Parts: sequence; structure tokens; C-alpha cells
Amino acid sequence: MRLQNKLALITGGTSGIGRDAALRFAKEGAQVIFTGRNKERANSTLQEIEAHGGQACFYEHDVTSEASWQDVTRQVADTFGKLDVLVNNAGIFLYGPIEDTSLEEFQVMWQTNVDSVFLGMKYCLPLLRASEGTASVVNISSLSGMVGHPDCVSYCSSKSAALMLTRVMAMEAAPKVRVNALAPGPVWNELLERAHEGQDAEDMKTYYRESQPLKLMGESADVTGGLVFLASQESRYVNGSLFRIDAGRGAD
Repeated sequence: MRLQNKLALITGGTSGIGRDAALRFAKEGAQVIFTGRNKERANSTLQEIEAHGGQACFYEHDVTSEASWQDVTRQVADTFGKLDVLVNNAGIFLYGPIEDTSLEEFQVMWQTNVDSVFLGMKYCLPLLRASEGTASVVNISSLSGMVGHPDCVSYCSSKSAALMLTRVMAMEAAPKVRVNALAPGPVWNELLERAHEGQDAEDMKTYYRESQPLKLMGESADVTGGLVFLASQESRYVNGSLFRIDAGRGAD
């Protein structure tokens, strides 16, 4: 119960890493608010959390919309009056060489992967500062924010921007709020499945396994342990840092 009595807000919490984080945080004792746009998946996640005795609620939320962030944080303020943990997890992924990537596609990627992190910090900061202890923000970046990949200009650049936002936020929000980033390597979930639609899933998993030292295919559950650590007081001396979980793929 490493997150006992903490209130956590997790964006993109209806699938992938976000859903697993909501389930794991609840099992660790946190009261979870998770957001997204898929009510059907949200209900399934709520039922699973409640079946294990956890506490959670779902807010419908467009992370690219300033008005939606204002509405969500207003609900949190009115209901709870504070926030202990913010996980900026919502994100999208798109393959394509720069010549074939439209400006609109590039901007949509940045709105989801970068604007949402900025808006989340901007509107959640007063609630985080109202926490009884030191609050924690974890921004989900990616190994792709540190290492360039061909045909990945929008995603790589947006996840790199999330890292710099983390560093600046860590300096501005301290000492009351810690801000760190988590950079997963390839994780096989809905995000990668959609990115490789039309390709053989097992072939893609083999490719990702063989491209890194541990020869493992990452799963969402592999990432949630790092999230719990950064959200908990176990990481009280960690601020402005990047935590890679990538089976060693970025070690070179």
C-alpha cells in the first residue's frame, strides 16, 4: 500500500499504460481519478478496481482542450480540494516520413503529447500545492524522446518536448511538488497495435524483442512499478529526472 491515502489523477486511463496504472495505483491504496473519452472502457476499469476493493472515479476529458482541463480540475477542487499525484499519460503515436506527414498530423500529435502536459501542470498545480505532503507529477515521455527514429518525426519530437517541460516544471514547482518523467521503451498495447495495423503482430513483437539487450517485449504492467515509485514518497529525493524503462534499449 505504497500510495495509501493519496489522490491520483491519471490521464488516458481507459487503455494501455494508463489503465494498468489506474488498476495498480488503486491496489497500492490510492484513490484514483482517471480520465479519457471511452466511457465503455472506463466502466470496465471501474468495475475491476471496485471488485478488488479500490476507490476510483472517471471523468470524461479531452486533454487537448483548455476548457476540458478547467472543467476537470474544477470538479477535483470542488469534490476533493487537493491532489497528491498527477500522471500525464495520455498520448498518441503516428508513423510516417516527414515528406508524407501533413502539418495537421504533426500539430495533432503535439496537441495530444505536449499541450496536454502543459495544460495538466498549469491547471493542476494549485491542487498539487494543496497536498498535505509533497505532491508528485509524472509525465509519460518515451525512449523515442531521447533517440531519433526514422519515420517518426512527430512522435519523437513531441516526446522530446515533454522531457524539457518536465525539467522546467521541476524547477518551478519545487519544493512543494516534484516533477519527473518516465520513458518507456516499446510496450505492446493498444497504441502499438494501432500503429502497426495491417502488419503481423508476432513479427513486430519479434522485431522489438530482438532490438534490445534483454530480448523482452515490454508490457504496460512493466511500466507501472516505475510509476508507483515516482508517485510515492520512496522517490522523495528525485526531481527533474528521467526514468527509463526500456530493457536497456536506450543504454547506448
